[in-house]
Amino acid sequence: MRYAVTRIRPEVGGLPKVLAGIEAAVTGNGFAGKLLGCFTAEIGALNQVLILQGYEDDRALAEDRARQVVEGSLFGAAEHFLEVETTTYAPFDFVAPLVPGKHGPVYEIRIYGVKAGGLKPTMDLWRAAVPERAKVSPLLGAMYALDGALPRFLHIWPFASLDDRMAKRAEAVERGIWPPKGGPAHLTSLSSAIYLPTAFSPLS
Repeated sequence: MRYAVTRIRPEVGGLPKVLAGIEAAVTGNGFAGKLLGCFTAEIGALNQVLILQGYEDDRALAEDRARQVVEGSLFGAAEHFLEVETTTYAPFDFVAPLVPGKHGPVYEIRIYGVKAGGLKPTMDLWRAAVPERAKVSPLLGAMYALDGALPRFLHIWPFASLDDRMAKRAEAVERGIWPPKGGPAHLTSLSSAIYLPTAFSPLS
């Protein structure tokens, strides 16, 4: 399993046109990958769209990526893009594949930079800590980047609301079950943003 995470920054005021273009593109038959989610940024770097696609094999992903490079965009409304960037990710081997459905509607998506040689120890620590942490609130996805700035990984946490997020995170810290003990020592950077699903997002 591979995931493609595409971040689009529309021109100011261009978000409705970009979303209309994305919806038309992803509901057609132009993709080898399966649309899993499409989100807009609510807190963090604003005026951003995040598209999450799943692929069964590397060949299908490569075909989509090659077309994206040659054609300029597979998502429609490219004339309203200021920036577009796609990263390929592989899932942590102990985390179940992403399944569309109602999990949010608030999604926190975090990207952590990792020290050289620190990804495997990080994954081992998460493997041990996630089961207890998931009893407080579920981890929807965790995956490491295969291209771009390496090493780094992305994780997705759904919540019922912002208040729910605050309460669940506070509980996990208070109980001492998160973050994984020793985990922060392997990290170099941390970023977080809150996203909301679009009307056509399979993850809602």
